[in-house]
Amino acid sequence: MNGGTTSDDMVSVGRAIVEQLAAIRAVLLGFGTVGAFTMSAAATLVVLAPAVVAGSRVWLSPTNAAAATLMGGSKSLYHDPTANVAGAGFTVKTADATAAAGGEQFAYIIINPR
Repeated sequence: MNGGTTSDDMVSVGRAIVEQLAAIRAVLLGFGTVGAFTMSAAATLVVLAPAVVAGSRVWLSPTNAAAATLMGGSKSLYHDPTANVAGAGFTVKTADATAAAGGEQFAYIIINPR
């Protein structure tokens, strides 16, 4: 081989790449739990999600126009991590503590501490 590189060196590099890709895959597969909910005509909603633990963080994404409008206004919905109930669910609240119209649809991802 030219430059002092042997086929054994190339095999070692190939194995290292495969190991790194396997590690990245494991992280991505274990990244979080996903789901969806529809907001009721209320200022607070408990979303049933058994994957929640005390330190869970929840990212919300609007999936219809009503939800996007809610997120763009003073009622913007947020996850209250202090209200997590391990093995049961999480709570979302409107920022101004007044009721949403109802019917706003959201997707979510739950990220648990490792």
